[in-house]
Amino acid sequence: MKPMRGARRRRVALAVSVLGVLGILVLGGCSTQKAGSAAVAGDNRLTETELTDLFDELDALYETNPDAQRLPDDQLTLSVLSWWINEQVIGTIARERDLTATAAQVDEVLGADPAQRDAIALSNGIPPSRLDAAAQVFVLSNALTESLAAGGAPAEEVDAQLVALLRQTADDLGVSVSPRFGSWNSEAVTVEPRNPDRLSAPAGGVVLPPELNAPDQG
Repeated sequence: MKPMRGARRRRVALAVSVLGVLGILVLGGCSTQKAGSAAVAGDNRLTETELTDLFDELDALYETNPDAQRLPDDQLTLSVLSWWINEQVIGTIARERDLTATAAQVDEVLGADPAQRDAIALSNGIPPSRLDAAAQVFVLSNALTESLAAGGAPAEEVDAQLVALLRQTADDLGVSVSPRFGSWNSEAVTVEPRNPDRLSAPAGGVVLPPELNAPDQG
């Protein structure tokens, strides 16, 4: 649901495949969902007002780029939520493992051209004000994947370790979302939409380290 209120591209790929979207289920834990919160992760929360502002920001970007393919409101809302949760979960893991994302690495992902940055935001359902944070998630995700693969483990094992780590971290943070916007499948570590029959495809944002669709820079 929409929060209340009213060219060729290349794929920047990761070392592991991307599975599903990151979301939230209220697991008999409605009591942990703070009033007025769209999502909660540890001591951090995304309020419904903040979600609305981010949605409107992204919506306005689509309006100024009418040729861009626009996702339905439900998917855009889940995308905004998913990227915020990625920031919390992957950011927590990065701090625990002393992984960092430099400004130069973020700039390498996004580029300096404002039109290119807008294209990345539109392609991935990321509000422009959160684009640098999303790029940091991307860089940290690569670093995390590389650290797990450092011992020479096969890709399948790295994937399994990564899912387990993300699931455990999300559980430790007590990630939750308002049932107004979706639900969380803890086993699949996946956001499930509030009205799944109305969505033809998953929303943006990912549980495994995300891929970013970026314009061809070559």
